[in-house]
Amino acid sequence: MDARRLIPLLLATLLAGPGHAEDGIQYPAEARGQVDLEKELGAPFQAGGEILVFAADDGSPRAGRRAALPAAATEEQARRAEHFALARKLNLVTQYRVVPFALPLDAERIELLERFALSDPGAVWFREVADDTLRLFNRGYLDYDPAAWRAFLDGGARPRLSQLITGKLSEAGLFAQDAAVFRFFAYDGFGAMAGGASIRLGLRGFRCNFSLSGEPVDPQAILSHEFGHTRYGDPRSAGLPLGEALTVARYENPVRRRNGFPPRSIYYLPVEPGRAPTTRDALFNRVLAWRQDKDLRLTDLKPVERLYCECPDTPGSLRDCLADPARDTPAECGLRWVAVGVERADAGEPE
Repeated sequence: MDARRLIPLLLATLLAGPGHAEDGIQYPAEARGQVDLEKELGAPFQAGGEILVFAADDGSPRAGRRAALPAAATEEQARRAEHFALARKLNLVTQYRVVPFALPLDAERIELLERFALSDPGAVWFREVADDTLRLFNRGYLDYDPAAWRAFLDGGARPRLSQLITGKLSEAGLFAQDAAVFRFFAYDGFGAMAGGASIRLGLRGFRCNFSLSGEPVDPQAILSHEFGHTRYGDPRSAGLPLGEALTVARYENPVRRRNGFPPRSIYYLPVEPGRAPTTRDALFNRVLAWRQDKDLRLTDLKPVERLYCECPDTPGSLRDCLADPARDTPAECGLRWVAVGVERADAGEPE
């Protein structure tokens, strides 16, 4: 390498190299922690340190965060915007690819995610997604534009990480076992759903009110709820009575209050018709086996409020499965909803 190329490389390494104490560069912890949304929303800023790319000793790109807090709200918003720019590049599914049976997000869903990412609660969650991107990038799992990086080493402007990455996995990332990219994609339906490493948004949007309670729906609070079921919250909580109630209390209601919505006091958990009692959750096993336990009472199922059944003679109409005098609900009636009290959600953890 000639001197003209070596000098800018040495300067970039010295001024922004990993471990340089003056720069205060920090890397995301290798192990993810469970987000404490209430605590994060009580902090003055939510997006974390500014993401900075710099040269390692061998000239390859690395990324970390400056430790300094933003000096003003405009800086905080710029950091949130960079997180969403990273997500748009890497995490948003916009073509028919990547995940089997995943539909691409449309403009309305992308706009909703962007508004959420720029809000205080959304900034917390998208910061976690961006930290995953930093982990992948520093392991060499993400493809980047070599021309843009070379221009920086030759004395050009420092690119943002969202400008540098291409949105694809590198060859090393394609064959790595730990390169699970978090994805946002769409499906044909209402609302939203989550998995450990994904959030799915229904292309039919959100209903204005919840089906059984009639309470108004806050789409941003629903997004936060679904994030609570992912690897950034508690992925074991989905589809369990206590787990769903805890998720409402920890991740949905704080956003509802912040956005001017009353907190939900009851969570209505849908049950798939004919679902076999194979869950690990002891409470849900008892709920699903309610017909076999003839002496079961609601007091045995705390914090369950009600069990709702749908019967063939009145399709679309729900009845309380255990309410007197209809104690002996016909066998052909199927359990459809479980009502769980959110106000008692802190009484225990999902099993």
